[in-house]
Amino acid sequence: MNKYILVIGELIAKTGLSPNIITLLTLLFSIFALLSIALYSSTILLFLFILLSSIMDVLDGAVARASGKTTRFGAFLDSTVDRLADALIIYSLKFLGYSIDLIFVLIILSFMISYTRSRAESLGIKMEGVGLIERAERLIIIMLIVLFSLFNQFVSLILLYILIILSTITLGQRIFYAYKNLRIH
Repeated sequence: MNKYILVIGELIAKTGLSPNIITLLTLLFSIFALLSIALYSSTILLFLFILLSSIMDVLDGAVARASGKTTRFGAFLDSTVDRLADALIIYSLKFLGYSIDLIFVLIILSFMISYTRSRAESLGIKMEGVGLIERAERLIIIMLIVLFSLFNQFVSLILLYILIILSTITLGQRIFYAYKNLRIH
């Protein structure tokens, strides 16, 4: 984890704010992201709430480490909230005019990338860093899709296709990595 994030985590930990509350803020901001575009057609607010959700997702772990409050439930809550936040954020792209079919594919890929890591790790295979893009990179590309939708829908759509392609490659890489490591055991 980045040393600056750890320092921020230490500062927040001193306030007594629970890492689980920060995790729930990840979900709350992703709900606000969806509502801002669905109800108010505000692409700027959509972008800002995705950014805030992403920041909370980074900070919850840093605060947990700094406060000595890392728990198995906290890890479970974090990954569960991440899946819900992913679905809400990706679904919000529908309100920017993208095909529900593309959105469905992206949600499935996002879930499967996370699932393959979780399942492989439950079988004793370390999966961190396996594949082209992890959640942070996917969220950055989604934020770029949202930003470009403001002034160049074509570039935004190309970014969406690139995200789908990179996600598909990542899923394949994780499946192959698990295959290589599980067939020898």
